[in-house]
Amino acid sequence: MSDLYDERPRPIKQENMQQALMEESPYTKLNDIIANQIEIEEGVLYLNDEIEGHTLFDLMMRIRHILNYRTGKEFKGNQTDPLNLMINSPGGDIHEMMGIIDYIESLDVKTNTICRGRAFSAASIILTCGTGVRMASKNSTIMFHQASSMISGKLTDVTATVEFVKKVEQDIYELLAKKTKKDAIWWKDNMRSDMFLSAEQALDIGVIDQII
Repeated sequence: MSDLYDERPRPIKQENMQQALMEESPYTKLNDIIANQIEIEEGVLYLNDEIEGHTLFDLMMRIRHILNYRTGKEFKGNQTDPLNLMINSPGGDIHEMMGIIDYIESLDVKTNTICRGRAFSAASIILTCGTGVRMASKNSTIMFHQASSMISGKLTDVTATVEFVKKVEQDIYELLAKKTKKDAIWWKDNMRSDMFLSAEQALDIGVIDQII
C-alpha cells in the first residue's frame, strides 16, 4: 500500500518538535496578541503579498476594525491620526489596486504609505496614491510598468479588451501625473518597459515625500 494513505504515527524530528512547541507555546500566542494590539493602537496595516482578489476586502475589514476600535473607551489616542500602510509587494490585480486607492481616498483619516523592501507594479501606484505622507526606506526599490492582460477569444472580444486596457493605462498615467512632478506623457513614455527607481529617484520625481 502506498504510504500516501498510511495513517500510522511517524517519529517527529527534533527540529519539527521544537517548531511545534513554539507554535503551541502560550508565550508565542501572547506575543501575537500583543503585536496585534500594537498594530491596532498605531493604525498599522500590511500589504506584503501579491495583490489578488481578496486583498481589497481584507484591507477594508482591517481598516474598519481599527477605526471602530478608535471610537471605544480603550483607545487613548487621537481618532484623526493617519493610518500607516506598510508595503512590500510584487504588485498584482489592477482592479484591486483601483479599489484600494478609491477606498483610502474615501476615508476621513489620512493614509500614510510606507515602502520597505519593494513596491512593484500595482503596489507602486498604491504607494504613490497615499493620502498622507508617502515614504520609502533608503534601500527600497519601486517599479512602474504598463498594465498587462492575457488576451484571448473572438476578434471583437480581443479588440474590446485592448481598448479597455488602453483606457485604464491612460487613467493611471493621469492619476500619477496628479500625484507626482511628472505629466501623463512622461509616465506613458517611461512605463513602456519596467522602470525601476531607488528611493532617491522616487523622491526626486515626487513618487514619495520622504526617505526613512
